[in-house]
Parts: sequence; C-alpha cells; structure tokens
Amino acid sequence: MIVSRAISRLSIIAILFFVFFPSNISAQIAPTNTAAISGSVNDSTGRPVTGATVSLSGPKTTSTHTDVHGLFVFVGMPLGMYQISAIASGLGTAVQSLQVTGDVNVAIQYQLASQNLKTIAHVSSAVNASFNVTPASVTQVNPMANAFEGKTSWRTILEQIPGVAEAGLNTGEGAPAGYPDGPLLPMKISIDGALPYETAILLDDMPLIAGSPLDSTATTGSGPGSGTDLGYYPLNGFASADVVRGPGANAPSIVDSIGGSFMLHGPGMADMTHYDLSLSNNPYGGIVANAQAAIRLKKLSLVVTYGVNDSPGPLGGSEISPNTAIGPSTINGTPCGFPCFSESPLSSPHFASASFPRYGVQTGLLTCCLQVNTGWSQHNGSAALIYAVSPSVTAEVFYAGLSSAEASLPGQLCTTTFTPPAGYTGSIAAGTSLFSTSAENLGLIPVTQTSSLFEEKITAQLGHGMLRIQALQNRAFLTQAFTYPSSATVRLFGGACLASTPGGTGGCPAGYALTVFNGGAYTATYSSISAISRDASNNRDLLLNYATSLGDNFHAGASFVRSYYDEPYTSIFNLGFFSFTGGFPSSVSNTTNEFRIFAGGNFSEKTSLDLSMYFANANYHVQNPNDLTGNTYTDENYSYAAPRLGFVWRPTASVAVRASAGGGFAEAQLCDLVGTNGTPQPNVGGTYYTTTLSNLNLQPEKSFSFDLGSDIRLPHSTIVSFDVYRSNLYGQVYRSAAISGTYTGVDGTLPLYVTQYGNLGESRYEGILIDVRHNTPQGIFWSLSGGLTRGYVVSVPAGFYNKPGGTCVPSTGVNCQNVTVVPGINFNGTFAGSVPYSQALGTIGYRWNSEKYVDVVGTSYGNNNTYFVPAFTEFDGYIGYPLSKNTSLLVTFRNITGIYGTPFQILTQGGFSGAPTISGLPYAQYNEPYGPRAVILTANVHL
Repeated sequence: MIVSRAISRLSIIAILFFVFFPSNISAQIAPTNTAAISGSVNDSTGRPVTGATVSLSGPKTTSTHTDVHGLFVFVGMPLGMYQISAIASGLGTAVQSLQVTGDVNVAIQYQLASQNLKTIAHVSSAVNASFNVTPASVTQVNPMANAFEGKTSWRTILEQIPGVAEAGLNTGEGAPAGYPDGPLLPMKISIDGALPYETAILLDDMPLIAGSPLDSTATTGSGPGSGTDLGYYPLNGFASADVVRGPGANAPSIVDSIGGSFMLHGPGMADMTHYDLSLSNNPYGGIVANAQAAIRLKKLSLVVTYGVNDSPGPLGGSEISPNTAIGPSTINGTPCGFPCFSESPLSSPHFASASFPRYGVQTGLLTCCLQVNTGWSQHNGSAALIYAVSPSVTAEVFYAGLSSAEASLPGQLCTTTFTPPAGYTGSIAAGTSLFSTSAENLGLIPVTQTSSLFEEKITAQLGHGMLRIQALQNRAFLTQAFTYPSSATVRLFGGACLASTPGGTGGCPAGYALTVFNGGAYTATYSSISAISRDASNNRDLLLNYATSLGDNFHAGASFVRSYYDEPYTSIFNLGFFSFTGGFPSSVSNTTNEFRIFAGGNFSEKTSLDLSMYFANANYHVQNPNDLTGNTYTDENYSYAAPRLGFVWRPTASVAVRASAGGGFAEAQLCDLVGTNGTPQPNVGGTYYTTTLSNLNLQPEKSFSFDLGSDIRLPHSTIVSFDVYRSNLYGQVYRSAAISGTYTGVDGTLPLYVTQYGNLGESRYEGILIDVRHNTPQGIFWSLSGGLTRGYVVSVPAGFYNKPGGTCVPSTGVNCQNVTVVPGINFNGTFAGSVPYSQALGTIGYRWNSEKYVDVVGTSYGNNNTYFVPAFTEFDGYIGYPLSKNTSLLVTFRNITGIYGTPFQILTQGGFSGAPTISGLPYAQYNEPYGPRAVILTANVHL
C-alpha cells in the first residue's frame, strides 16, 4: 500500500544505487552501442582538480574540462579503442589507452611529485566515479575483487543491493547440500521483484542458462521459480557485473528480463603485467585461496585466475544419527520385522503438520552413530586471452569454470527425540534430542557440480561503426546420489521387532518379539536401496551486433542473438519395493531468436534519446503429451514484439534525470511445459501418487514496465540517487497443485496429487529505491540505501480456485485449489517465489588510503525476506591494513551479532512460519539460517 501510494504520487521516479568494490580493471556499466565515459581527476592527496583538460582520441576525438568537483563526462562515444589524457596545471599530463566496450567510469589520480608518475587508475570505488548518465538504472559490482577479499558466494554482493533478492538454501529434501556460503548453495536472483526465471543473466549480451530447473530450487520443487543459478559460475572469473534495473532502451535482450538483467563481463585487456595472490580462512575453518596473473605483451593480453575453496564444513567428521527410514532387513542375521524404522516413513515435508510431524523417532530404534563429512572442495577460475590484431580488430577468447564436490549430507538436519521401550538401559537417555540427517545417506556419496563456459569474440571497427561477432558454449552438470551398503556394523539403541517363536510380544506382529538394544555393535543388512539423479544444462549462443555513428551526435544499429538450451536429466531409484527410471532426453529443447534494431543520440548537449524495437521468437521441441511412451515430439512456437524507450536529461554536470519504458517477455520453463510422460508414481511412504501434467497451451509472460530516476551530485563528494518503478505482468506462470481423485497402482488405490502449470491474469511488481553516498579517498565515508518492493497478483482467471468437478468454498477450503495465490498480497514464497517488502543497507567508516580503512556495514532484511524469518538486521565489520608496499591484510567480522547464525538448516515440528491462503489456513515454510558468526582473515599480495 505504501509503495502504491508513493508511485501514484511521484508518478514514477528512479534511483540508481551503487555499492563500491575496489577493482584494478576498467569497470563497465550496462552495455550500450555508444558509450558514456565519465570520471574524476584528483591530485595526489585525493583533492578534486578543477579545470583540468580531459581529452579522448580514437573513433571520435573530443575534450572537456572538469567541474568544481573534479568531474567530467563524455556522452555518445562510439565503441572502440581510445587514448585518454588529462592535463592539469602544475601536475603534468597523464595518458593511457582505454578499450571502450560499454559505459566506463575512470578515476584519474596524480601520484606524488617525488615519484614522477601520473596514472589513470581504473578504480570503480574512486570518488564520484559512479555517476550514472545512462537511461537505465545501473548498480555496478566487481565479483573478482570480492573473491580476492575472501568472499566465496554471490549472495555476499547481491544481498547488499536493495531490491535485488536471492534464493538461498531452499527447503526441499532433495536439494543439493547447501550450507550458507557453501559452493553448492543455489544462487538464483530476482531484480526489482521479478522472480528468478524472469531475470536474465547474460555474459557480454548473451544469455546464460545453467542449473537444471528440475532440481529442488525449481518451480517443480519447493523453492522459488527456476532461473539461472549463479552458483555454477566462479566469483573470481568476472571483472565486473552490472545490475541493470527496469526496461533500459539499450538492453541487449527483453527475453526473461521483466525486472532487469544481471550482466557479467570477463577481464578486459590488462594495462600492465602484474600478479595477485589472496589467502583467507572460511567460517568453518577451511582455506580459500585465489591467484591471478595478468600479462601484457604489446598487442597480447592474458589474464588467468585460479581459486581453491577447501573446507571441513560445519560438522567436520562428527558422528550423527543417520536417517534410516528404510530399516535393516536383518540384525545379526535375525530377520527384522515392522516396525524397524528409525522414524516415520512419511517422507515429504509438504505433508507435515503439527498433528502429524515429519521428523522424530517414532518406534524407539536409533541407529548410531555415523561419522559424516560435511566438507567440500571447489576449484574454479578463468582465462581471458585478448589479441589486438590491428588498431581496428580485436580477437578474444574467454573461459570460466568450476568443479565442486560436497558430502551428500544436505544442509538440512532434523531433530529426533529418542523414545525407547521399557527395559532400555543404554547410555542415550529417553527424551534426548539428537541431530539426524534429513535424507537417506547411510552410504555417503559426494554431490558433484561442474561447469564450463567458453566464449569467443571478434570486435572490428568497420567504417564509422563497430561489429561484434560472439559465440558461447555453456554447460553445467550436477550429480546427487545415495546408496545403502548391503551390510554395515552399527550401534543400536532402543527396541525393534525381531523374528521369534512364539511371537507377538512387546506389541510386535505375530512371529516377532521386541528386542531391546543398549548401544552394542551389530551387523545390519539392507535391501538393495539406491538413488541417483544427474542434471545437466547445455546452452549455446550466437550474437551478431553492428552499431555505427551517424554524424557526431547520433547512432544506429542492429543485433541478433540466438540462444539454444536443453536440460537432460536422469533419475534412477531402487527402493526395494519399487524402482523407477525417468528423465528428460536431450532432444527436449528450447531455442530463442531475438532481433533488435535501435537508434538514438544526443539531441542537445543536455538531452539524449534512445529507441529499440525487439522481435522475439521461442520454439519448444518437446515430447508429445498425448504419447505416454515419449517417443514422438511436437514443436510449440511463440512470438512477441515490443519497443523500449530511454531518455536522459542533464540540466547541469551534477544532475542526470533518466526515464525508460517498454515491454518484456518471459518464457515458461521447459520443464513446466513438458510435464511427466508416464504413469503416476507413489511417494516413498506409499501414501499418495504424484504426476505433473503437460500444458501445451501455456503462454509466455508479457510485461510493460517503466522506471524514472535521477542521480544528483552534492557538495563534499556526496551522490544521491533514487528510482521508482512498476512492471505490469500479463499471464504470469503459476503452479497448480491439488489432490485430484484417486489412482490405482503398485501401492493400491491412493489419492492422486496432480501438478500443472498455467497462466494467471495480471500481476505487478513495483517499488521505490533511494541511495545517498558520501565517499572520499581519505576521511569519513558513509552510505545509506533502502528500498520498498511489492510483487502481487492483481487478478486471476475465472474458476481459478475451483477443483475440477467442484466449487471452492474459501471459508472451509473445500474443493479449493491454488489457495496460496491471494490477489493483493505481496508474494510470500508460497506461490512461486518471495519478494522482500523492504531492504536497507548502511555503511560508515574511515579511510586513510585505499588499503587502510575501517568500516561497519549493516544490512536490514524486512518482512517476507527469503530466509522466511521475521525482519532482522545483520552487521559486518571490515578492517583493511597495508603490511608493506605490496601486501595488505583484510579482517572481516561476519555476522557480528550472530543472528540466525546456525550453519545449517534445522527442520523441526514447529520450525516453520505461516503465510496467507484464501482459506485462512497457514502454509508451512521452513526457516533458513543466515550463517555463523566468524572472523575472516585475508592476506593479499600484489606484484
């Protein structure tokens, strides 16, 4: 309501907010077809230099002078290689080459006269170097610099940007192991409220798709909507990344870009040869190391990074009670009869309730104790090779990849209350609460995750324009498995029914007698029980782009991008009483073609206008839902066209007002469209059957969005930014899930749980963002930013809540489906994702120089946050200290207050929060931990 009123009163205005991270590589803002080159000039003490002459020579030659704040800007510069120079009275001249492939911030600082040096340092955190003069609202970050500060997760960067949310651990049992900041932590982001599958992730304008939507973080599982998983990409491999909000006119794509885009860039050309090394610890006592070699040999540039993240994990080699929902067949050779389970056989947390909890030792038999390894090992890195074939032609090759292995114990643990029978005298007392695993893992098999990204690019200046030809091969793999050994030596506590004559004693069935175990070692045999799931994504892109200048002030061009992906997976289950093999073949695929024409320029010194027209077509090659064999295929095509408009007004050098508006197009996920070809399958406990129906009438989502905002420079190195935005979304994809009749199969006649995807009526994302930042090279610096965001359903189709053959009665929930979709209520994680209502970030610190500083950062997560906990604020502290000319130390105090600091998720009977439904009944969502309190020491060496 607050957001709606603000939008109606302000009529839409915008804020760009920047989080500063140190970088030694030129930082690019949102890629456009001409560039805005802005920056600052400072003397050796960091004071701004007024009236300095800054010149550019290259595809376009021009010059300007710095204002009273030492600031300058060039707008509408064609892409290409430039020489930039600064001339200041009494300070001399600084000259350096500058490759412009997008908007650039440049910080020019003269060194002490005794050093006889004048340098141009590409430092995005330099004073006032982040003033935005583009139509889009852009927040720039530096993943590589964060990796060299000891950070291991994308969430560390993204959670500090109000309006940008990330999907973390998730609550599904089948999730890959996901400890906070662990390498297998799913990392799917949303921008300006849009769900992860509505948020484009791109590398140099080419869509990236990694992470199968069939894992537990997908719309088919319990987590938010599927989308590109940044967890498959190395943090140390990318020199810069841009969070582009709203419908910027120069956006490379409107596909899956409802709220905006997250654009990654590899290392640019190295200015000089240098080497960097970073060593850190992690919160669990592990080691994080990153190394970089940047080599410049005339026309050749090579930048290589390599990192290792090795950790014992939060539990190390501790002993815990394994989940043995499928109990032993024999104990010391004697057949074991029901009940010999360690817990209730009901295995799905979706059907847990206060009256029928999922977890807890139900029968009094405790298998103890399995030594588990919660550790992991990850190797990651990148290599960027750039060769200047001629002054007008550049060839580039870029590779990024990672390989992770993590013990199969998931990030979720459950608590079990031990309730042994009469006559028990073992060392574990009755009523003891113990940790137990939340998945069958008596046989531990590591979860493995690998990815490989390979890009080829040629940039050539043709006439007055620039031609880009790019190709991308992007692959990712994830394997999860568990198995029970045929026999194992275990310690047993409590009671179980073993074969006996006569039988029926102690509450056991006829032929069995209660046997009490007090902690001795026994040989247990198990049925042939195993499961393996292999997920993969194969993504190939081709991009052609040509942009040319039209005179000194205008430009035009066209681009084409073709994106193909398939996401094959196989699942093989052998649970003794039934087996199942299923999956998607690689022939199930999605291809998207997008053509764009664009034009724009500077209509005066103070105004610029950009217009783009997009034509998109998506083709799904999927199995015919009418053929349960899965042997025949059908092609489904969808087309969409939409314009985007961007406008910038610069009344003074210290004020930029921007506006953008236009359409968007979000494709339904491949798995949503396909459904399940085959017969319904029983759950592990044999209490119901499940199936997912296909819907070839499922339509892509379409949107119209706008964003208004401004950047304002104030005296004393202070910048204010603000934005207001709204996106109206038509035909949003939702998951309908309900009990629909019964089905007779291998487990008899049981309820049938049916899932199918469809389109809603109208949905909306809207919000306000504001950022005030005071940043100086020396002295006190501070920032305060925040955002209010809403995402909600406006209208639903007729009969939306009625089950087939029945009419929904909301007061009782009878005959109701889709009860978690409530119009007018902010998305709360139960429909398709979570839109945090409010976020804020505050920083205050003191800087002596770029390497010597101290600061405290407070990050506030409002209601409806992605951790499913009440609103909270988390604090981090940083101390940077130079040890010598080439070495420095960074001390990070993570989660100072220890709030929600559990290193893993604990699932308990009362461990969930309620969310609204149309029937008024609560819907369970399990809380997720933020991560433990820790002190991280990072040593950096720069040569």
